[in-house]
Amino acid sequence: MEMYYPTKREFEETVENTFEKIFSERLPELIRKATEKKYYTIEETCEILDCTRRHLMYLRSSGQINYVKNGRKVYFRAEDIESYFEENLIQKDDK
Repeated sequence: MEMYYPTKREFEETVENTFEKIFSERLPELIRKATEKKYYTIEETCEILDCTRRHLMYLRSSGQINYVKNGRKVYFRAEDIESYFEENLIQKDDK
């Protein structure tokens, strides 16, 4: 069995292509995560979810979305909002 050894240029191209792919696919998400707020108020969360205050309170009381309570203030973590979207994602059937 013969082993294939790439040339230096082939190796560099492979590494370069791999990094380009990683940056083009992951960089926008990493930038978004680095610059987004970690916690949102009720009003901000309603805007993100495009729902009413009443519906958000339903989601909260039914345990569908987690929240943080600080005295009388209620906040929603960005990761919990994102998880709610992921859990309610409807996949397209590929038939």
